[in-house]
Amino acid sequence: MNNEIKDMKIFKLTSFAAIAAIMLLGLCTASCDEERDLVVIEGNIPIKTSTLYIVGDATPAAWDINNPVLLTVSAEDPLVFIYEGNLTKGEMKAYLTPGNWESPCVRPMTAGSPISKANIDKEPFQLYSGGEDLKWSVKDSGNYRLVFDLRNWTLSTTYLGL
Repeated sequence: MNNEIKDMKIFKLTSFAAIAAIMLLGLCTASCDEERDLVVIEGNIPIKTSTLYIVGDATPAAWDINNPVLLTVSAEDPLVFIYEGNLTKGEMKAYLTPGNWESPCVRPMTAGSPISKANIDKEPFQLYSGGEDLKWSVKDSGNYRLVFDLRNWTLSTTYLGL
């Protein structure tokens, strides 16, 4: 009788192992099928950050990366940042965090892209760390409204006057 019980236990254990192996094989096969259905995302993925700063000799902060100007988060969209204030002739760019020149920065697509009395509507920008030092060039001193849309990677500007 003891041998029959042992044989039954071995049979159950073997059956369980076989069923587990089949299930595992099915699971592996299913995940392989999913990998073939790769989705390619075109365009830019939103830049998720809770802060954005501007720095440069065109800004009130000058080139002090430790004390850049903090932009205001839009009430409508947490990925839109707004600066409303004075800019002088000079250069500027935007950083996600203060205190480190090597941290990711928001910069124009080409060096010297102008910010002036001629308003900009949704001009594309890039997120970059290192490499060529591209900056916006403020051509006309005065008060501006800058809108950095990190969801769509665009900058819009409005010249508000002196």
